Amino acid sequence: MLHFAYDGSINGDWVSHYAVQLASAQHDRTLRLIHVCAGQIPPAMLEDKLGRIRRECEQQRIRLIEEILSPAEHDLESVIRSAVPAGPENFLLCGTPARAPGHGELRETIAGWLLRSGHCNILAVRVVHPGLLGSPRRLLIPVTERPDGFRSGMPFLRLFAPQVTRLHILLIARVGRRRFLRMSHELTERLLAPGQAYCERVEQDIVEQLGLGSEVMDAHVVVSDQVGREILIAAHRTKSRLVYLGVSERHPAERFLFGDPVEQILRDASCDVAIYRGAA
Repeated sequence: MLHFAYDGSINGDWVSHYAVQLASAQHDRTLRLIHVCAGQIPPAMLEDKLGRIRRECEQQRIRLIEEILSPAEHDLESVIRSAVPAGPENFLLCGTPARAPGHGELRETIAGWLLRSGHCNILAVRVVHPGLLGSPRRLLIPVTERPDGFRSGMPFLRLFAPQVTRLHILLIARVGRRRFLRMSHELTERLLAPGQAYCERVEQDIVEQLGLGSEVMDAHVVVSDQVGREILIAAHRTKSRLVYLGVSERHPAERFLFGDPVEQILRDASCDVAIYRGAA
C-alpha cells in the first residue's frame, strides 16, 4: 500500500499530485493519507485542502483512506513511523523543503529522519514545477556501482514506469580534485569502461523487471570530481523533469553530511527531485 505523509503545506499540496499518480500504479489503487494534526493549520483550511485531494482521487478512481493523528510529545516522526507498517511491501511518500537554504538541512526534517530509518520504501519529493501534477515523465536516474545493482531503486520506479516516456541513467566515476586535474585521456577511458558495463546491466534489469523498452532509455558515464554539479548539468542537458536520487542503505547518515550532493541538488535543481531509500 502507498502511504502519504501529508503536512498540509503548499509543498505538501504539490506532492499530493505525486501521491495520486503513484497510487494509480498500485494494484489496489489505494492511497492512505496520514496527517499529523499539530495545530498549525486551521481546521477549515485543512478541510478545503483535503477536499481537493478527495476530488482528484475520485477523478483518478483512487480509493482514499484518511487518517488524522495527534502528535505524541511533538515527535512527528515517531507518530508517522508507528502509523505505517514496516517492510518492503509498504511505500511511504513525503515532501522535503522547497528550498533548503544551506547544507545539512534535509537531515533535520521529517523526510530526513524517515529516510535514515529504512522503515519501508520511502520517497521524499521536492516539487519545483507544480504544473506537472505529479507526472514528470522524463526521469534522470543517477546510479552508483553496487554489487546488488539497482535493487533499492526498483520499488518506486515501478510506480513511475507507466508514465515514463524517457529515462536517462547517469553514472559518475568520482575522483579526487588533484587527480582529476591531472588525468590523461587514456586513464579517463579506463575509468569509463566499468561504468558503461554497469549501466548496461541496470538498463537490462529495468527492461526485464519493469517492462520499459530499451528505446526509451539511454545511459551516460562521466568522470568528475564534483558529483552534484554533474547531476545538475545532466538534468539540464537531458531536459529531465525529475531527478530520481537514492541515498545509501548501509550508511545513510553519512550521505547527509556537509557538502553532500543530495543537499546541493535539492537546493539548485531546476526540476523536481525525488530521494528514495529502499526498505532496510
